[in-house]
Amino acid sequence: MIFFANTRPVWRSLTLVLALGSISGMGALAQAQAQAPADFPSKPVRLVVPFAAGGPTDLMARAISKSMGTTMGQPVIVDNKPGGGGIIGFTETARQPADGHTLMFPSILAVTNPALMPTYPFDIARDFSAVTVVGFIPHALVVRPNFPAKDLAGLVAMAKAKPNEIAYGSSGNGTSAHLAGAMFASRADIRVTHVPYRGAGPALQDLLGGQIQYMFLDMSSALSQIQAGKLRALAVAPARRFQGLPDVATVAEQGYPGFDIRAWYGLLVRSGTPPATIERLYAEVKTALDSREVRELFKAQGIEPGGMPPADFQQLIKTDLAHWKRTVEQLGIKLE
Repeated sequence: MIFFANTRPVWRSLTLVLALGSISGMGALAQAQAQAPADFPSKPVRLVVPFAAGGPTDLMARAISKSMGTTMGQPVIVDNKPGGGGIIGFTETARQPADGHTLMFPSILAVTNPALMPTYPFDIARDFSAVTVVGFIPHALVVRPNFPAKDLAGLVAMAKAKPNEIAYGSSGNGTSAHLAGAMFASRADIRVTHVPYRGAGPALQDLLGGQIQYMFLDMSSALSQIQAGKLRALAVAPARRFQGLPDVATVAEQGYPGFDIRAWYGLLVRSGTPPATIERLYAEVKTALDSREVRELFKAQGIEPGGMPPADFQQLIKTDLAHWKRTVEQLGIKLE
């Protein structure tokens, strides 16, 4: 994500960059259109979102669906199917024909939940094929503005002085926020209490109210609160600093090398979907992500645009499945 100063020369440069990006995207789209089946899409396309309306996945889905519908010549409909840790949405997608007209739009739960639930009914890498990552949302370890600790060292010192008295919240058991908190506690060798909530909103309310002391919060929820001075970030979870908060050091920079959590949100189709159709869908999504409207919306919400090719996303899924299986086993976390 790149930020530009509000000056005329830079604005002209930005216009040129956007224009060149659009031309590049249009070229890729034209090539994909030439290779995809002539009748695709032959009906409206569904984006199955395994979460309720209003969350970051829903926002991203609605942001790209407008552009995709225009360029594909068919409506792209966002269909919210929440529940079951994504299983309801995956089941709905899996029962549809493998023709590219139904896409699943999960978060990183697609690779964490199979690690957490031994009876998870899908093999994500086998049963579905990757299209692309739509966006990445980093997490920040946040506290109240008046919290005594000014950095991770201060937080760890507090936790070690009062074992099990410091509590961290999350948006729910098994979420990336929970796993980030558990990983940090393990790496820092501190004993803290995990308090799961039904979503980030209730957890944030209790954080502000003092019922919990810290939490890993996704940037789509945290950024505006930090900018308004209602929260303070002690660290960000990815390996690299978040460009929206360049002065906030990473967890890795503060003494925990290798700590790297960045939640992705991506599109999948049923396994067996023709490769040319997948490439066409990828080109359509890439064109949407390259648009100024989508990029500005994502920037305001703390979302880093994706756009990696299908093969790269497929490899990321396989790598993450193995990583989270090892991590969950090491942390001893189980969900039934």
